[in-house]
Amino acid sequence: MKNIKLILSTFSVVIICFGMMLFVSCDKSKTKYNDSTLIRPCDNVICLNGGTCTNGICNCPQGYEGDKCGSRWSEKFVGNYIAADACYTGGTGYYNVSISGNSAYAYKINLMNAGVFCPNSNISADINPEKTTFNIPMQNTCGDLYLSGYGNMSGTFINIYLKSRDTVNHVSATCSIVLSKQ
Repeated sequence: MKNIKLILSTFSVVIICFGMMLFVSCDKSKTKYNDSTLIRPCDNVICLNGGTCTNGICNCPQGYEGDKCGSRWSEKFVGNYIAADACYTGGTGYYNVSISGNSAYAYKINLMNAGVFCPNSNISADINPEKTTFNIPMQNTCGDLYLSGYGNMSGTFINIYLKSRDTVNHVSATCSIVLSKQ
């Protein structure tokens, strides 16, 4: 009978020690996990370009997209285009336009040589969150002209609508341009 009491006492001490070890090792203040489970959905998720993980999904900052925030919005616009300009009066009516990304902002693009208002100049545009349209905020790109407008992408074509304002003669003009990717 003494042996059984000794075994039960030893077993009880072992169970109590094991329980205390489990309790001490589970410090909730140091780990972040779903309170109802021990699942940690962001443990192995790496979000790029300043993205943050919530419930295993990367939330990307403005200008980035993709599973890990690795793609820039501007990437789908970048390239060389042939422009058909409704306002172009010389030659064939076609000329080359290039679109590049902005190195500092993933939601901005630069349009080089877009429009007859100020050829060979650079126009900056901000891509909208749905990533198929952009706004061209008013900017002084050439002498006394201020340009503004908007554009949208449809397949391999980009439609641009520009408005120029001449600050000296106080006149404005509008023009539409269709860009076809080369």
